[in-house]
Amino acid sequence: MSLAGIGQVGPTFGIKGKAAPAWLASQHIMLPEQPNTWRVMNDGSRILRLGRGEYLADGGVAEALGSAWRDGLPDLYRVPRYDASFVLSGDMARKTLAEICAMDVRPEIIGNGVLLTLAAGISVILIQEDETYRIWCDATYGEYLQHTLQELMD
Repeated sequence: MSLAGIGQVGPTFGIKGKAAPAWLASQHIMLPEQPNTWRVMNDGSRILRLGRGEYLADGGVAEALGSAWRDGLPDLYRVPRYDASFVLSGDMARKTLAEICAMDVRPEIIGNGVLLTLAAGISVILIQEDETYRIWCDATYGEYLQHTLQELMD
């Protein structure tokens, strides 16, 4: 099993509000259709729909959205993101998460869902992509979560 990308795997960008879907579409972002689902973009980055009008982007999409952002747009709010993010992969990844996660992390349960759950007692956002799990948490808990995952892997 491996734990890759300790700390910030890449940039993130958060946005919410009634105008969020229209603004994201104007930026050529294909949105997930349902809340609590996600979509992978052509460049490999992801857009997560966290609620009816709240989105989280990572990677190149996050960078592009950050560059395009302008304050003062009606019904549109940037959500400051200070995430630690991790990639957990390998044959023991699911078992490791099962030990610390409050929800069932089997692929047939998660599908392309976004889990807003607890892992090791802290709030996390979790998705499963092929045999890889991506986890985001508040940066102040990043070292704790990293240590916990590392201990379970050893």
